[in-house]
Amino acid sequence: MNNRVATAGLVAFLAVDVALVAFALRSGHNASQALPPVSATRTAALSTSPPTTAVTGPTEGVSPASVKAVPVTRLVSALDAVTAWRATTGACDAGGATVEVTADGGQTWTRLRSPARAVARVQPLDETRAFVIGAGPACTLAQYASRDAGRTWLTPTAVSGGWARRLDEPTRVLAPKEAAATPCGDAVVVDLSRTSAAQAQALCADGSVVVTDDGGTTWTGSGDAPGAVALSNLLVDTTLKTYAVRIVGACKGVQLVEVVKGRTAAVVACVPVATPERGSVGLSVTDRAGWIVSGNQTWLSQGDLTSWKRV
Repeated sequence: MNNRVATAGLVAFLAVDVALVAFALRSGHNASQALPPVSATRTAALSTSPPTTAVTGPTEGVSPASVKAVPVTRLVSALDAVTAWRATTGACDAGGATVEVTADGGQTWTRLRSPARAVARVQPLDETRAFVIGAGPACTLAQYASRDAGRTWLTPTAVSGGWARRLDEPTRVLAPKEAAATPCGDAVVVDLSRTSAAQAQALCADGSVVVTDDGGTTWTGSGDAPGAVALSNLLVDTTLKTYAVRIVGACKGVQLVEVVKGRTAAVVACVPVATPERGSVGLSVTDRAGWIVSGNQTWLSQGDLTSWKRV
């Protein structure tokens, strides 16, 4: 991977979201102040237990009947090997969302006031600009933009052309062309990762991964990762690369795999995350780095994703 790849991927990645945030930055008003930096170990716990569904299909070292699929409630979204955002989703009715940002590769995190009671997505655009898709008690998703690394937030705007899981309906996602797409049919959407305004992938409860290339209108099979708990993808030139982390008996921690249609998921690394829990693990892979969050732990990889360190 190189800078040329990074530039191409970033242009595709930001095409719609940058436009949305630019509109918000022009029309919004500053609304909040930052809280002081906190240790990663002080991140607030999740406020609610998300819906679960049984996983089907084989999982290395795990009895399928005993495994539950839990939608991701610990989010991470990286810009590169230095800057990343992480969050907990909270719940529309109970609140509890948290938002944090690091600008030193995860060594320290700044805890911010969450702009919404619940957070479905957090997305950095550059070192200072980012947006959150979140919701209040009615669970209606809105977009909140910041141009100062989350120290202040602008007045929320309606989501138009964006992607996010619907926190009150775990089988549905908000997509640019579908307000309530069901990529996994009647099954729970464990995680969602997008590459452009048209393309995204969803991780389903049974470990299958599905892809859309038309803004969420239609979805097709894109590979399988039994036991997967989080998903991330990116474009390398024009090729879609898909990664998942899973909790399996073959790895004491979480296992990073590359998902390829028509093939068994290829093991990339075993990351020795301490006591990972389903729903509390998030993954973000960029062309320059990979990030895994598990509860209050942060793990970082650079290069080919085979070597990881806790930060």
